[in-house]
Amino acid sequence: MTSGEQQSGLFAQDHPIPLEGVRVDARLAGVAVAVTVTQRYKNTEAVPVEAVYVFPLEDGAAVCGFAARIGDRVVEGRVEEREEAFATYDDAMAEGHGAFLLDQERPNVFTASVGNLKPGESVDIELRYVALASFDDRAARLMIPTTISPRYVPASAPELGQPDGERVNPERRFDVPYGLTLTVEVDAPGPIVGVESPSHTVRTRLRPNGATVELSQGVTALDRDFVLLVEADDAHAPHASVGCEEDGTRVCMVSFVPDPDTTPDSGSEVHFILDCSGSMGGDSIDQARRALDLCIRALAPEDTFNVTRFGSSFESLWPAPRRLDDATLSEAADWVRRCDANLGGTVILAPLAAILGSAPAAERPRQLLLLTDGEVSNEDEVIALAAANVGEARIFSFGIGAGASEHLVRGVARASRGAAEFIYPGERIEGKVLRMFNRVRTPAFTDVELDWGGMDVEQAPRVVPPVFAGELLTVFARVRSGQAERVALTAGGHRWEVAVDLEQAPLQTPVPALWARHAIRDLETGTSRGSNQRRPGTEDAKRARVVAIGKRYGLMSSATSYVAVEVRNEGDKTVAPSELRRVPIALTAGWGGHRSVLRRRGAGGRLARAKPQMMAAPSPMPAAADDARRARAGGGVIDAVMGVFKEEARRSRPIDAMVREEYFTGPAAPPPAPMESVAEGSYGDKTMFTQLESDEQPVDLLYQVLGTQQADGSFRMAKLWKWLAPEEKEAVDDAIDNLGQALVATALALALFEREAAPRRDEWRQAAKKAQRWLDAQDERFDPATVLLR
Repeated sequence: MTSGEQQSGLFAQDHPIPLEGVRVDARLAGVAVAVTVTQRYKNTEAVPVEAVYVFPLEDGAAVCGFAARIGDRVVEGRVEEREEAFATYDDAMAEGHGAFLLDQERPNVFTASVGNLKPGESVDIELRYVALASFDDRAARLMIPTTISPRYVPASAPELGQPDGERVNPERRFDVPYGLTLTVEVDAPGPIVGVESPSHTVRTRLRPNGATVELSQGVTALDRDFVLLVEADDAHAPHASVGCEEDGTRVCMVSFVPDPDTTPDSGSEVHFILDCSGSMGGDSIDQARRALDLCIRALAPEDTFNVTRFGSSFESLWPAPRRLDDATLSEAADWVRRCDANLGGTVILAPLAAILGSAPAAERPRQLLLLTDGEVSNEDEVIALAAANVGEARIFSFGIGAGASEHLVRGVARASRGAAEFIYPGERIEGKVLRMFNRVRTPAFTDVELDWGGMDVEQAPRVVPPVFAGELLTVFARVRSGQAERVALTAGGHRWEVAVDLEQAPLQTPVPALWARHAIRDLETGTSRGSNQRRPGTEDAKRARVVAIGKRYGLMSSATSYVAVEVRNEGDKTVAPSELRRVPIALTAGWGGHRSVLRRRGAGGRLARAKPQMMAAPSPMPAAADDARRARAGGGVIDAVMGVFKEEARRSRPIDAMVREEYFTGPAAPPPAPMESVAEGSYGDKTMFTQLESDEQPVDLLYQVLGTQQADGSFRMAKLWKWLAPEEKEAVDDAIDNLGQALVATALALALFEREAAPRRDEWRQAAKKAQRWLDAQDERFDPATVLLR
């Protein structure tokens, strides 16, 4: 908590701000997250006040506890239907009692109301929620939202062209007097390989199979979401947990990270949709342009593509998608470089509707890649449009910036059976972009089923999401009857199993609440059993079911709220009417170009951008047989070029040419930050394709090389020469004289990927496949291995 002294002289609408600070205590156990958020309020005025604070929580979080702590007294909240909860709160205020209310405005936006806070009185509001961590490559990704970026209302909405009302658009300030303190406890099934926060500077204390993570600054501003990445051994192993409800009913949670062998599709119609609204200014548009450039270069020659930018209006590069070739690649790259955040408000619905309403190409699946901060008020309309086109188009969405709307970004991906990624300012975006493009290029398995053995279960989500190779899939089941020792996942002819023990079912686990939250989402999004026709009786029945589940499990939802009443003695009641005090929030760092997260990296003070700590390099993934050795001439080229790299020459290279891998942050990036705490053997320097071109500018050569790939899959030598010793350059020059630059550069690039960046295979896999296809096509004209070995 911040000290009460901090709020001296800081006011909201000419009155002191009643919120003193926010504390977050989180526990990450496997993929399950349990979080307690404590908000401390104090009335420093001479009159009673009603404090109202709008704040974010994780999209899909199961809010399962709410209490008010007044001195030594704790008043526990209860779940009621939303209108009834407000009536209870309103009546308590009218009668002079203490009143506390928690409402859900959006699945990721909530409002806390503290009524009849007496002069000089303090109260702690505690809310508890459980959620699932996502996976970022091999690391569990925990995100604690702390900021709500301004939402734009499209012209068709009631508040014409203006930000949404106070429910989701509270007053914002550059600085507010309250801050955040945070602690995360990590429990892992095995040793932790690495811990990293790309958003904040943290202190990490490792212990056997666990860690404690705290903010280095103690108190920090609530102007950017907190992100933590934790990599543990066996992160991709199947896992099952069982929880027990109070009446003895068992609830199962099973998690798989399937990795089926898949082959790329025969070509896609790919639409890149870039948010160029004013809110994307600064960090966000810079990152989006880089991400989009990488996506375009990752296209295959058999793909067609188009680029659309939008804000208050939208425009496309071409009237219709075109095939990828050197000319279209160059034209698209130039167009993207000229895009800026200058198109006004964020109107996502119109460009999506135009693209989805156009005639699709025959026999070519339609894929949409949306890059946005998602700062709109009509999220539900956009998500409904994506759902209406499920089966016709998949949407792969990137949430860009320090406060991207998780509800929108995940919602459109989930509704269209695509996937979502979030790119925080300062995170290395290239790996995320290329992993996402792997999903686009590889068909998802939609014939996914879970075999619960002899158990009769109520599954949530009822429709299992599509399976992408290497992606976390978590499904829940409430057991009505029966027994089983194993649960199996089948997809595309593949099968994975995990053991389940119904006898090991403790009461205090988040599993039942998580099942209930996913069951409620099924009802709210129309994916529960039965007809999807929107008829009044059906909707009333669904709402009643949502309320029933919410009350049984103590969960908030679109139809339920938490309310608590502090019953006061007659002499303690508030007599004078309480005055309304809306709590302003901090403006999101980097929003609209304000207070760039990237440009402030390393600066002092409370608002300094955190320097990320480094995770240890993941173990190299075993290459597929056709990736490791090629029987055809193309494989001979790779082997021959790898032989050009003489070990003597490599050992003689200066040590300062190989440095710790630092997140690529553009020209203004500082040198790597020292770690505040290091556990022996858990962290280390990496030498994967990164060097310094100057004293202060870290450059990732992997992405420089990837940036030279041509539309046909071949590479150019421009960025490869610097990796060669003088005698190596001589050998390569001879090879170029015999074979030509394109063939030698392509083989050399593949050799460098294998030798220097093997642990980052997911980032260059598609580029390598594209290059190998080009090399294979040269077989009839060349015997490259013979020429190179002369």
